[in-house]
Amino acid sequence: MKIVDGVQLHLIKSNKYKTNHITFRFSGEYSKKTISRRVLIAQILETANADYPTAQLFREKLSNLYGASLSTSVSTKGLVHMIDIDITFLRDKYTLSGEKILDEIILFLKSMLFAPLLSVAQYQPKFFDVEKTNLINYLDADKEDSFYYSSLALKKYFYYNESLKVSKYSKSDLVQLENAFTVYQEFQKILREDRIDIFVLGEFDEYRTLQLFHQFPFEPRKKDLHFFYQQEVSNIVNQIIEKKDINQSIIQLAYHHPIIYGSKEHFSLIVLNGILGSFSHSKLFTNVREKEGLAYSIGSRFDIYTGLLDIYAGIDIKNRSKMVQLISKEINDLRMGRFSADILKKTKQMLITNALLAEDQPKVLIDLAYNESYLPHSNTLSTWIDKIDNICKIDVMRVANLLKLQVVYSLESEDE
Repeated sequence: MKIVDGVQLHLIKSNKYKTNHITFRFSGEYSKKTISRRVLIAQILETANADYPTAQLFREKLSNLYGASLSTSVSTKGLVHMIDIDITFLRDKYTLSGEKILDEIILFLKSMLFAPLLSVAQYQPKFFDVEKTNLINYLDADKEDSFYYSSLALKKYFYYNESLKVSKYSKSDLVQLENAFTVYQEFQKILREDRIDIFVLGEFDEYRTLQLFHQFPFEPRKKDLHFFYQQEVSNIVNQIIEKKDINQSIIQLAYHHPIIYGSKEHFSLIVLNGILGSFSHSKLFTNVREKEGLAYSIGSRFDIYTGLLDIYAGIDIKNRSKMVQLISKEINDLRMGRFSADILKKTKQMLITNALLAEDQPKVLIDLAYNESYLPHSNTLSTWIDKIDNICKIDVMRVANLLKLQVVYSLESEDE
């Protein structure tokens, strides 16, 4: 349902929850130049504004709305960087006197967006500096997580695109460059130019909801977004060893895949990843961690939007060469079909069970609605389940043969 060009309202009726849920999603470019600004904006939005100029007053207002819960987050799909505002609140029928909580919530969201806490065309400096410091401290603390650090390092060596080398939360040296003026100007640009999707999920009056959102002063916009990124495969495997003051060494392997979102190969890749390293019965876990005892932790994951599959493990560094050999063997076994019908069946059952459990989460339903609106070949949950269930052994083998090793990254203790 169009509010103006580029701003869509999605109404998802459901009476299974005692609460309603609203998500505002702003979709813009995933650019190294603007990631820091967008993350700071997400923090600022959930902290204070001109109508509620302190964090205490802001939270008191939410508390007075029958304990409404509000948060913001950032995420990515390919070369798209998204800011979400999520608010969960009691349905009107469960309030003590039948108050119109939905009306108040929407007005509160309007004040978040159109009444920022300003001082002469910029965010109020003292307030802004606190949020900037908080983000820098958060990013610096994350560097101490060896798995997080090595995951970012792997992306730096895998991707050719400079923006994809940066975390969706940015990095502290980029945040340092921003100020109250640059971030506020970016916020105004987001309001003018980002694709905006508003999701309302629960039990509500559709006409009243539409009427309230039409009061938001959104301007028409046309935003071209690139959800998919593919790079050329390299015939050379890049091998990197980095030393750091850590207790446990980490090894990460990056594989290139050329698989298209929504294709049959996409579903085959989901099943392959489950067999390889997503579950406790997966081959990496049972063969490398349990049988060989070479990893403290191990797993695999993939990004369908950017062509990356990575395998990660916490190891003793003396086992590095053997670990790479064993991981390569597990990939090769998948290529050759050396896996049982039982592990294929169990993996598909686990994937379907997890999908059915996730169906009860409002944010999962919202992501499905978003994907159906903008991504080609998106599927309903029932269709997704059918496609997973129909994957056979030869499908997994075909996808395994498309994987090409690109990077072997090792993060080691300085003492070794």
